Amino acid sequence: MSPSWKESHGHLPATIDPIQLAERGARLTGTLPLKSMPRLMQTCLEGSEDVYVDLLFERGEGEQVFLMHGNLRVRLHMTCQRCLEGMDLDVEAAPWLMLMRPGNRRDRLDDEPDILVVDKPLLLSALVEDELLLALPMVPTHALSECPAGTYVKQRTAGGGNPEGKKKNPFAALDELKKTR
Repeated sequence: MSPSWKESHGHLPATIDPIQLAERGARLTGTLPLKSMPRLMQTCLEGSEDVYVDLLFERGEGEQVFLMHGNLRVRLHMTCQRCLEGMDLDVEAAPWLMLMRPGNRRDRLDDEPDILVVDKPLLLSALVEDELLLALPMVPTHALSECPAGTYVKQRTAGGGNPEGKKKNPFAALDELKKTR
């Protein structure tokens, strides 16, 4: 590894040059502390785990084509938006990025990975954090069968508390008035 990289987070570097890693065919595997990802931490409650990182950097087909792909996994302790209780959410991301230097132009095809333009070393934690934020569900909730509010939701969908199981029409009283005239 380059001496300019600061070693932290165990054996994963704090900053990386993804294109340089791709030229060498490097693989980064290890964990990053969640506390190094402030935007992701804002969505979590206490008790979340560190992020497992497994990223492979390699050359693609072509002279200036570099790729980064792999897996990111973390168990986050979040608030269920249905019942407002704490819940554990397993988040997995499988980033697949094409790495390019500024000024390199390439027409993008539909089946190609997203493009990341790299002009300086990047914070590994920021790159991982971005990918995990994109993988988060819009509204985190328990599975309905596990949610304490699930009983209420099931009752509402089964007929709204009406003993006959039929949904009461709010205009039924007006209909009765119309029939009496």
